[in-house]
Amino acid sequence: MRWLRHYDQGIPETLAPYPERTLLDDVSEAVAERPGAPALLFKGRTVTYGELARLSDAFAAALTGLGVARGDRVALLLPNCPQFLICELGAWKTGAILVPLNPIYTEQELEGALGRTGAETIVVLTPFYGRVKAVQPRTATHRVIATSIKEYLPPLLRVLFTMAKERKDGHRVSLAAGDL
Repeated sequence: MRWLRHYDQGIPETLAPYPERTLLDDVSEAVAERPGAPALLFKGRTVTYGELARLSDAFAAALTGLGVARGDRVALLLPNCPQFLICELGAWKTGAILVPLNPIYTEQELEGALGRTGAETIVVLTPFYGRVKAVQPRTATHRVIATSIKEYLPPLLRVLFTMAKERKDGHRVSLAAGDL
């Protein structure tokens, strides 16, 4: 493997043997040992390990209630925000396969990715909702869950966002029938 010669000195060619743990194990351990410790920092708001576990458990339960089962694909059309990690952990807890998608995909790229993966469920940030709805009829995606970036902003920033940016920048959407 030619790229190995470009590794810095002292960097191993492999991380094997790999640990017999998953990221879910690591988060669970962090929750048990330090539930009040910061797990996520976002725009001045902290989400603790305990909150992260509770929120991802709730999302997992919601997915299960919607009929998502082990092996189903759950797509995420989200930027780096708390919802991404909450949904990722929640999907894994149901046994679903996560399909992270690039939020700047064009409609054509989004349609291709959803078509190739067969994702039946997608979680989308509200400004990207219209793009998902435009391609949805040509994909297997029938569950659309929209989330707003303001859900995890600190209180003052949330108010300012609502007043100054939400409507103007396309963050406020009207959901189609059946969408959550």
